[in-house]
Amino acid sequence: MARPVDEPSQGLGYDLAKLFNQPPESGSGTDFIITAEPGDVDDDDLASNDSMIRLGKANEDQNWLAPDAPTSEPIYVHKLILQARWPHFARLYNAQMAEFHTKKMHIPEPYSVVKAFLLYLYTDNIHGTSVADSAAVTNLSDVAGLLVMSNIYGIPHLRLLCVNRLSKELDVDHACRIWYCAGLANEEWLRKRAATFCMTHWGRIVRTIGFLQLPRSALVELSQEIDLEGRVIGGDELDYVEGYRGGRYDSASLRTRKASISSQQTQLLDSEADDDEGMEMS
Repeated sequence: MARPVDEPSQGLGYDLAKLFNQPPESGSGTDFIITAEPGDVDDDDLASNDSMIRLGKANEDQNWLAPDAPTSEPIYVHKLILQARWPHFARLYNAQMAEFHTKKMHIPEPYSVVKAFLLYLYTDNIHGTSVADSAAVTNLSDVAGLLVMSNIYGIPHLRLLCVNRLSKELDVDHACRIWYCAGLANEEWLRKRAATFCMTHWGRIVRTIGFLQLPRSALVELSQEIDLEGRVIGGDELDYVEGYRGGRYDSASLRTRKASISSQQTQLLDSEADDDEGMEMS
């Protein structure tokens, strides 16, 4: 009988991820439960459900849960890993707070962000693995939430990972949320970078869900990121602004746009010529 070949290890984080969020009856050895706010961060309307505002104003003692408040499905974890990797949890547990006795903890933030945070504690990265639910970390909105949590709980390595990824993958759909969360996390460099991106792509930014979900005060603050003499210009006008380097159009699209404008101007001249031929001199 052939001896079964064991799959080679791909690293400690990869192996630990196999045990993440597996119920105890599966043999995973999980012995602690974390709950969060129901729904993912993309489903939250920041203008009415200010979860990110709570995230920014929270401190290490605000793991509260209002009576009868709805919670997410449980996330099964190992308290040994949380104690070793999360100083805040270690302090709570060593002080034998309520979490020590109930073996449960509620984090009042969106489920996807909390799950991504816990998965980071297991794997030491924010990209997920092929074993765990990598969708919990691939969304930049979740990474922006992780940046704020890294500031709340004082986790420099997580902060560094988030800043690097958000700065490299900054895009139109997530620019507003990245700008907002960078402000909550006191990341001034990333905040300015996101603000500049928003100003450059303003026409598209104002049509994104992230922009519409910003709190009213944040909308005003973002609009004031433009310099005092700044102004909004149309897309066609960008072709004639000397030294423009915003990256809104590539060279191919610029050539296409110029050809289109040239064609329109030619048609207009032809139309005027036809009108002139139809005129009679009195």
